[in-house]
Amino acid sequence: TPIPPTALPPNYAHRPNPSSRPPGTMSGLSFLQEQAAAHPEQETHFTQLAEYFRDRLWYQLTEKLLSLLSVPYFQTKPVLIQLYNEFVKGFEKELNKLDLARFAIAAAKQQDDYKEATVFLDGLAQSVKGNPEAEVLCKMERVSRVILSGDLDEASKLLEGTKETIDSFDGIMDPVVHSAFYKAMFCLNKAQGNATNIFKNALLYLSYTPVDKIPEGERVDFAYDVSTAALAGKDIFNFGELLERPVVKVLAETKYSWTLDLLEAFNKGDIKTFNKVYSEQKGSQSILVKNHEFLSMKVRILRLMVAVFSRPSHERAISFKEISEYCETKMDEVEFVVMKAFSLGVLKGTIDQVSQVVTVSWVKPRVLSIDQVKTMSKRLKVWAQEVEKASQEVETHSREILQH
Repeated sequence: TPIPPTALPPNYAHRPNPSSRPPGTMSGLSFLQEQAAAHPEQETHFTQLAEYFRDRLWYQLTEKLLSLLSVPYFQTKPVLIQLYNEFVKGFEKELNKLDLARFAIAAAKQQDDYKEATVFLDGLAQSVKGNPEAEVLCKMERVSRVILSGDLDEASKLLEGTKETIDSFDGIMDPVVHSAFYKAMFCLNKAQGNATNIFKNALLYLSYTPVDKIPEGERVDFAYDVSTAALAGKDIFNFGELLERPVVKVLAETKYSWTLDLLEAFNKGDIKTFNKVYSEQKGSQSILVKNHEFLSMKVRILRLMVAVFSRPSHERAISFKEISEYCETKMDEVEFVVMKAFSLGVLKGTIDQVSQVVTVSWVKPRVLSIDQVKTMSKRLKVWAQEVEKASQEVETHSREILQH
């Protein structure tokens, strides 16, 4: 059912004489009729496109075109690219340039040949020239092709220029533009093997991208990549933010379920679960074997962070013996674990080597799990009770002083 003109922007509400049609009308309509006849199960889609086109309802037509991006049939090569070349191209000047770029880029993904795709994207860039958001979107698709070709230096240069464009934009760009930028950054970091930046840009990408907008065929690989990056990242000790993202839950029923188990174990500082998963997966997962020493240290540091966090602020002096038991490490290795935590910036404090006591003054903030929030709630209740008790004592002693 067509959207009522009253619900549309003013420039879309006008319905001119249907006989006044843009060039390419007959060829475009003929293409839609041919497709409807050849694919009866998709006839409704092609008919709606034709109706909106005849009436020059560009807004409704644009919305319909974008809705086709989630229809399985139109994801089959080369349906979208044919639809663009045979139909959309004839009236692309009538469409919102950002929406045109979104549709055309989806079509470009159905072109496997690098040169053909490059020519197509160059032509699209000319069509959307003058719209910074659409230009960035086109450039990001170009970057993804450059990364696949292996020219990472060129990709880096293009992304640096794009970052300047985004930063200098007067206003806030559409979330779809930011999504495309951070996905390109993620892909570049993945090609470079930079785990910390993979994790950082993956989270930024997810901030602008609902999970249902991530192609279903890419979700598992993406979740696996960001999860292993979180585990292997030298500076990453905050797993709560990733664990609360719906996208990582797709790993639960896959061959990569062990990565989800490890994320949850590291978030809790659960050394036993880490050892269990490692012993089960080391024969088939080279990433665990390659990073075993680092991962073993990392989970122990996280265990120490959890132990310190669970203590009241006035009980932050911890003996070497307690740390040895918490972190399941030898007494002569305790100082090294603590120094490593200090050097990574996740803990601050002092070490008394004579008394063999570590006094922690600060713990790096992390996104808390539900259980950790419950623990915090209990501690706040105890603190409130202590404050109330102190207040009553002050009041009692104040009366005694006043009486004398």
